[in-house]
Amino acid sequence: MEDEPLASATESSVQSTESVVTGRILRILLAAALMLIAANCFLRYLWWTACYSAWYGIPKLADQWRAAGTRASLNGWGVILLELAGIAVLFTAIRSRPSSGNGPLTNAARLIFSTLITVVATAIFALLLSWVKQGMQ
Repeated sequence: MEDEPLASATESSVQSTESVVTGRILRILLAAALMLIAANCFLRYLWWTACYSAWYGIPKLADQWRAAGTRASLNGWGVILLELAGIAVLFTAIRSRPSSGNGPLTNAARLIFSTLITVVATAIFALLLSWVKQGMQ
């Protein structure tokens, strides 16, 4: 009879641990999706910037280069906002050990690590997407 409360406490802690791990995995997948979308926006930014540069100053193409400038700006801001969202989501997914505390130095290290992971992963996704897109043409 006395073992039942202990067993239920163990089961609830196992379920709690599983939900924490599941939540962390979902946040990491969300961050990866944000990075992938940011990589695609970055490639579009590069494309529209190249079009803007090529068409700028040609009177016959004035409407096109203005539209290209607007699209380049939109995709550039998209990259920035998606990267910031990815950093925020990854920051929440990275947890420090309970024994080390959650001080400002630990949070700064988590922020730097999240930023580094996000920027590098976005660059890798952009490289992979460019290979895939070139292979499709």
